[in-house]
Amino acid sequence: MLHSAGGGDVIQKASGKTWADFLKEKIFMPLGMNNTLALSKDIHTASNKASAHTVVPMAIGQGILKKIPYGKIDNIAPAGSISSSVKDMSKWVLMQLDNGKLDGKEIIPASAIAQTRVPHSILGNGGHMFNKAHFNLYGLGWFMEEYAGRKIVAHTGGVNGFVTSVCLVPEEKLGIIVFTNTDANNFYEALRNEIQDAYLGLPYRNYSQVFLQAQKQNEAEMQKQLKLKRDTINSNPATALPLKEYAGNYEHEIYGKMNIILENRALIMRFEHHNGRHSTLEPLGGNRFLSTWNDPLYGRKVLNFTTNNNKVKSLTVRVADFVEFTPYEFVKK
Repeated sequence: MLHSAGGGDVIQKASGKTWADFLKEKIFMPLGMNNTLALSKDIHTASNKASAHTVVPMAIGQGILKKIPYGKIDNIAPAGSISSSVKDMSKWVLMQLDNGKLDGKEIIPASAIAQTRVPHSILGNGGHMFNKAHFNLYGLGWFMEEYAGRKIVAHTGGVNGFVTSVCLVPEEKLGIIVFTNTDANNFYEALRNEIQDAYLGLPYRNYSQVFLQAQKQNEAEMQKQLKLKRDTINSNPATALPLKEYAGNYEHEIYGKMNIILENRALIMRFEHHNGRHSTLEPLGGNRFLSTWNDPLYGRKVLNFTTNNNKVKSLTVRVADFVEFTPYEFVKK
């Protein structure tokens, strides 16, 4: 069992039922998706499941693939909490390719299927690294593009320790499903492209090698930048204010309270609604600090305090873009 995460509107109740109950009754059961779960809380009791993995940095230039806990994401369940299998997802994809029917039985009206594939947002002109492709659009939960003269309907997914891909080529009655149980890979997209091109009779491009080289270059650059930051930290740069001035209580109107304490020339940041998760802030000079999370999924970021009249006003917090690309300003109390 692997996660199949994707975009979607957050709807908690429909027709008096919970979102999870509605999915089970209207989609999972009619399709025979007997090994599919709507909520992340239920994966712990599943008898056959894959473990989530990510790469944990051990030292500069070194990392190790480690198992990590499943994400607790039921508060945003429709955006990525579904766990499924390739066999179950194949039934979903076959239904999509037959305009809402599986084995001749209508599961979802064809008009509803068609509506999800109507463009609602223009994302750009699109394009492809090798072959002809035009336009990049978004419908209702599906990305759409023109590729080699065909309409592609697809979406990737990603949650703690998993990345996935589901791709439809409706004109060819082709569906491609790729599940991986580590978030530290681009193979899930490379394999999808490889299968797609092979089916369409396009030249072999060795996407796995192309994506791997790009990933290695990106990682090398990230390690280079990290070394520069670590060298700066090791030089004991002067901060704009004494370290103790940055410690204290902070608050964000949505995320709630955050506390920073000083421990051995490092600031430890904890949040009231994220038990067991904290970040270590190390001085980079001035009001800049390198934030390193104890959960490697949340990554490293340079965070900036704002000050006025020798007092700390706020801290803008960011985590890995994979988790959340929006900055949040916590105000000191």
